[in-house]
Amino acid sequence: MSLEEKLGQLVQTDIHAITPDEARKYCIGSIISTVPDGSLQTAAAWRALADKYQAAALGTRLGIPITFGIDAVHGHSYFDGPSVILPHNIGLGATRNPELIQALARLTAKELLATGVRWTFSPSISVARDLRWGRVFESFGQSPELQTLFARPSITGYQGSNGPRIEYVAATAKHFLADGGTEDGIDRGNAVITDAELRARHLPGFRVAVNEGVAAIMASFSSVNGVKVHGSHKLLTNLLKEELGFRGVVVSDWEGVTLSGLTLAEGMNAGIDQFMFAESWRESLPKLSQAVREGAISQERLDDAVLRILTMKEKLGLLDRPFASSEHEPLLGSDSHRALARQAVRESLVLLKNRDSTLPLKPRTPVFVYGEHAINVAYQSGGWTKKWQGAHADLFGNPAREIAGATSILEGLIQLNGSSHTQFITSMAELTPTENRETLVVVTGETPYAEMFGDRAPDELRLDPAIVDEIAHAKRLGYRITLVLISGRPLLISEVETEVDAIVAAWLPGSEGLGIAEVLFGLDNFRGRLGFDWPRSATQIEQGLPATADWHFPYGFGLSYPQVPESELEHETEPEPVPPSDPAKRS
Repeated sequence: MSLEEKLGQLVQTDIHAITPDEARKYCIGSIISTVPDGSLQTAAAWRALADKYQAAALGTRLGIPITFGIDAVHGHSYFDGPSVILPHNIGLGATRNPELIQALARLTAKELLATGVRWTFSPSISVARDLRWGRVFESFGQSPELQTLFARPSITGYQGSNGPRIEYVAATAKHFLADGGTEDGIDRGNAVITDAELRARHLPGFRVAVNEGVAAIMASFSSVNGVKVHGSHKLLTNLLKEELGFRGVVVSDWEGVTLSGLTLAEGMNAGIDQFMFAESWRESLPKLSQAVREGAISQERLDDAVLRILTMKEKLGLLDRPFASSEHEPLLGSDSHRALARQAVRESLVLLKNRDSTLPLKPRTPVFVYGEHAINVAYQSGGWTKKWQGAHADLFGNPAREIAGATSILEGLIQLNGSSHTQFITSMAELTPTENRETLVVVTGETPYAEMFGDRAPDELRLDPAIVDEIAHAKRLGYRITLVLISGRPLLISEVETEVDAIVAAWLPGSEGLGIAEVLFGLDNFRGRLGFDWPRSATQIEQGLPATADWHFPYGFGLSYPQVPESELEHETEPEPVPPSDPAKRS
């Protein structure tokens, strides 16, 4: 290979920053297909676009195919067609069901393949140690126990048990290392940590990932003891590649080297193999070339990186079958995929309180529903849905995007209880005093965010004061209140706990709101267990008290019905392909 051909393989750029002709001219190695404008709404359109770039790559002298990657962190969530949006990792961690997580990763792989995408930047196996962090919801939980429990099934679901093959996609374990352990939970911040703690708390899941043959590992934007991970030879080469024996591709985060204040030579010599030059490839490629020509990057280091990239492509089967296939298109948003996603929702729900057996709800009786989260599927899906900050109208002025095929929580309740018995209210003023303790379901929580835009001060992790007042008003009117929390982390709820009769942590459940309704009405039991200690106060969040602290609800907590009652509801569900976890086994 010529120097130019080798350097091209190191480049991963966004599909909006490069044309097919440019991809051919510069022998580009990888494309990120974010498609943020909603212009491609069919699987066929995605495949056609991917194949256009693939044809350009195959038109080069060596004909090395391109890999297409995307942030499919909870299903194929960037696709504008009817893909299935899964619960975020915080909910999946609550299931304690690795077989289910493997099935969900396989589901995602099939939906990605249907659109020509062969590489996902997932799973995130970060251990989140501070609820202030804006990426808590991307973590399975606060302990290495959950990191190791779910690393293997996530990876094998995406790419098979023997590494990526033609009917699978490449997985990416991220973010290496300790991004969930930064001071004050600051995203892209600094983890001040001993080597022993780093290895005991943050490394175990990555050890599992390496042993499982994960195709790629993404470096963290954060620092460890003041050293940027993107520039840490100690972490990326000495620890990851030499000690753990990782033979896959170390990929940077979005413009991760330059945004970390490093030179490209510093990043590559630290151990970066492929650079996510999402927007800067035109100016960055000449800098890489210059660094090699001047000896700042050795030929040996360059060849090692290129070999890792080519090996991943060979394992993916791209050399034999580079173009997209429509084989899995019928599964996109299919009933079977939605049934599996709905199971994930049901198993992820954590019952925190159930005074006087408020739940399950009694069918064919009046149920009042309040809160925008009950009707807004963008809110229930969270960040990394259709666009970076979520499908709602975000802080950048981007308009809301439709989530095709999704079912809101209200729609799920109506499906089970009927429209004549289920009433959505836009104001508590619509309620009148009740002597029969009629049911009110309040659905509230956080609005979507991603990365540093979700960083919060402890006092900001409270419910909206207006909601607190409205719940108190409804309680005075005599209603039996169930609070359903839609959030990417535990929230402070002491102000309302005594006012409500039941509390459900529903996390960010994704597109299948019916799954929540099914458990609320007793068609299935609560199975979820907390992956995080649930704080009582802002002080607890700030201090990060030890596990012996008087938490509101401790790690592993989760109530369930004594038994799933026979329901009067007529509701057919498809046979579940994955055994559910046992709600009686709680830690």
